[in-house]
Amino acid sequence: MQSEVPEKTAVLDPSSLPKGQQQRRQRVVDAAWELLLSNEFDSIQIRDVAERSGVSLGTVYRYFTSKEHLYAAVMADWSASDPIKKSGKLDVSLPPDERIRSRLHYSVNRLHEFPTFLRLQSVLRQSADPIVLGLFLGFSDQAVRSYQEVLFDLDPDDTADIIRITTSMLTHEMELFGLGRRDIGEVHRLVDRLVDMIFSSESVTSSESPS
Repeated sequence: MQSEVPEKTAVLDPSSLPKGQQQRRQRVVDAAWELLLSNEFDSIQIRDVAERSGVSLGTVYRYFTSKEHLYAAVMADWSASDPIKKSGKLDVSLPPDERIRSRLHYSVNRLHEFPTFLRLQSVLRQSADPIVLGLFLGFSDQAVRSYQEVLFDLDPDDTADIIRITTSMLTHEMELFGLGRRDIGEVHRLVDRLVDMIFSSESVTSSESPS
C-alpha cells in the first residue's frame, strides 16, 4: 500500500519562512490542536489536520516531517499558552513551600483539564525522532523555568533538586491518571504530602541565608 507521506522536505525553522507561510503553518498547528481536544493522538490522521486547516496534505509535510513532529509543535504552543506562564504574577508574600505547592496543584489541574494532551506527552517522551525530542526538550525546559521562578529565593542547588523530585513524581502520577489507574484526588494528596516532606527537612535553605 502506498504511504500518504510525501518526501520529507519540511522546513524545520519556522522563522525562516515568509510571513504568509508562517501563518499557514500556524493554521496547521491550530487545526491539529483543535482535533486533539476531542480525539486521541493515535486516532488523528494527518489528512484530518490538512482538511481542517484548509491546506493540502503536501503543504502539511512542507512544515512537518511526521505526525509526531506536528504534535510536538502543538505541545510547545500549548505550553506557551499556559495562563500562569503568561501572567507573570507571583505572590512573593507566600513562603516557598506554598508557592511550589500552588504551582504543582495548578499543573495537576491543567493536565486534568486536557487529558489528551497529557497522554500526548507520554507519546512524545518516547519518540526516537531527534526533531521531536528537540521540541519536547524545549517544552520541558520551559516548564522547568516556570518552577525555578517560583523558588527564586532558595539556594540554586536546592531549587534544582526540588524541581527534579517534584516533577518526577508528578510525571509518574499523572501518567497513571492518564491510564485510568490513579484518581486525581490522590495525585493532589501526594503533591501535598511530598511538599510537606521536602520542606520539613532542614536541608532546604534560602539563597539569602547567611553562610
